[in-house]
Amino acid sequence: MLCGSNYAVVAGRRGASSRVTIKFDPLDDSHGIRVRDTAEGEQFPLRTDCAVDPAPAATDGFTMPVDAAVAVEARELHIPVFSSAVFWQGGEAIERVDASGPAERLERGTYEVDFSPPSVKLYVRVEDAAPRCVYTDDHAYLDVGETTRVIVGVRSHHETPAGTVTVTDDPRDLMAGVSTFGSALKTLSPDRSWPTLRGHPPAIERGSVLDVPEAVTPPETDVRVEVPPAYGPIFTVAPLAFYLGASVEPGEQPRLVAGDAVREFDATALAADVQDVLEHVFTLDCVVREAGVYPFRTATGEELDDRVTLDYEAHFELPLAERTAAYLDVPRAATAGLLDWHYTAHVAPDAQYAPALPYLVDELAVVHSPPGDVRTLDQTPSPDSLGSASGPLARSAPASSSSTCSVVAPAAADTPGQTWIADGYAVRAANPTVGSFRRAFQWPDDDGGPLDVHVVYNDARLEASEQPAYDIHSYRETSVTTSQNLTTSQLRSVLQSDVDFLHFVGHVTDAGMVCPDGALDVRTLVNTGVSAFLLNGCRSYEQGRALLTAGAVGGIVTVDDVADATAGRVGETVGALLAAGSPLYAILDGLKRVGISPGRYSILGDGTFAVRRSQSGSANLLVVNTDAADADADAIPITTYHYPKGENGMGSVASYRHATAAPVVHSTSPRQMTIPRENLDEFLADSGIPVVLDGDLRFTDDLSAAEFR
Repeated sequence: MLCGSNYAVVAGRRGASSRVTIKFDPLDDSHGIRVRDTAEGEQFPLRTDCAVDPAPAATDGFTMPVDAAVAVEARELHIPVFSSAVFWQGGEAIERVDASGPAERLERGTYEVDFSPPSVKLYVRVEDAAPRCVYTDDHAYLDVGETTRVIVGVRSHHETPAGTVTVTDDPRDLMAGVSTFGSALKTLSPDRSWPTLRGHPPAIERGSVLDVPEAVTPPETDVRVEVPPAYGPIFTVAPLAFYLGASVEPGEQPRLVAGDAVREFDATALAADVQDVLEHVFTLDCVVREAGVYPFRTATGEELDDRVTLDYEAHFELPLAERTAAYLDVPRAATAGLLDWHYTAHVAPDAQYAPALPYLVDELAVVHSPPGDVRTLDQTPSPDSLGSASGPLARSAPASSSSTCSVVAPAAADTPGQTWIADGYAVRAANPTVGSFRRAFQWPDDDGGPLDVHVVYNDARLEASEQPAYDIHSYRETSVTTSQNLTTSQLRSVLQSDVDFLHFVGHVTDAGMVCPDGALDVRTLVNTGVSAFLLNGCRSYEQGRALLTAGAVGGIVTVDDVADATAGRVGETVGALLAAGSPLYAILDGLKRVGISPGRYSILGDGTFAVRRSQSGSANLLVVNTDAADADADAIPITTYHYPKGENGMGSVASYRHATAAPVVHSTSPRQMTIPRENLDEFLADSGIPVVLDGDLRFTDDLSAAEFR
């Protein structure tokens, strides 16, 4: 066994412009290895039944791509969570096993097992073995029957643009740039509906000459999108063009052309029409892919089957253009409402915003350009809109916020996440910069060490009202520092130090963040080491914007005065959801689930940014209303809200281990399910799952079965 050292593999990934480092370290406290993804700052222990001596292994023996591989001699491999296992043989998936399934041994042979925890993709290859997956009280393990050579392959979830396209301010050049987005697709089959098989589109920068690198040559799909050569239409159709691998070409009448099929768009409602087609073809792909390498049924597929009859295998085998044409013949009513979309971007039709487009498209955001109906709101220094807030304005010093400020309220969207990329400052939405998008790719920039959280209480009266729990994550250690009554020089030092997340509790005025000896105006800082933040003081958006431009990735700020009682609950909720792995847009949506209006809070930076990955890999929030549950019933009704992002974005699959619900394709559609009371203790033993129980945010391991009666 390796002692006092580590074995590191550095490997490039398909579709990546930078190298990704996967490291395997020996465990100090037991047999096995620790797998670390330094690009993502994630790690997990892979325990074995005996001492192991890891050795480098080839990566080309796996069906699915891996970045690094190591071989060990073992009979059992344990991961610290419940994880569904997919068994492959001869390049085809033959069985899927989860906690509810039988732990039967397969026949002796050569197998590849997708045995992934949330933090990475983990594949195990064994030869001449009879494996099975077994589930115990707190984890899952792979039992291969007898001690044998086991090859562990790991693929990072980290994605970066494969290249950069330079475009001029001529919209026709931007069309050429957007036409390269499909080069990031890792397959043209319906399997590209899996988020891990959609790479990141090439980056875009503005210049004097069009330059399209060979590495991002667009695929030949016989699909094109025609729009007038203007920024608004080009921005709007970009997500659809990416997903279909389509070129974007000039045309008077907006339309989609797939082989011989033509679908015209209403030029006066282009965003709605494009969203309609994107949702339609994407939903069909998510079901038709069941005829491919992952032949496992979902509730989404069952719902579609109730509405329309499709030959999955025939559609799966069609070339992309013919398949798209066939999809357009399927009535929209067949897919309507099956998958609710997660993100909307309101983008001004201006050349300066073109570099933001690849980052929006990467998340399959629906783009509205120009933005729809927009209202300008004059925020006053009064908590009138806080409704239940009757306490003092404890987050603002007396008479410090006397001026009225104007903010933008984007048009209502049917998605929980919204982004504003235009002039002005938007409420209830993310306000990113291209720099903040790029910095999100560098997150984290350490070696997988503890997540550093610094909570600053700069008013003793507020300390007791806001004590969020950050150390609830089993995959990554958390180091929490608490400071009180920092002076301006001390706070400046904190802001310039390397901090993963800053939670400021105190007063914010027009002059800056209040300290005992005055106010620190963050706008005077040239740079900051803070990556993410919550500035929970009145009208903190200017100070937060200064942190963003000084180098932060993103955070949550206020756009008006807030009463202390409300701000305290917001601080607790934001801290808890952030620690659970929720992206920023999910945190704002989560405020509504606990009865707090998010109208005076907003996001700076990328709204899909999260400081850590959730323990299940999928950010979600469970809501339980005990008044609606029959005390004598055998099961408890639960509503689950999912928040897609990244590798667990739209199109991934969510399974429910304790609930009586079939797996579903991941979207923001609320899922109604029940948990049998006999499974309740097991469910509550899972740590770090956020639950809104009768309006209060709690965590599963902080609840008792008695509270559900």
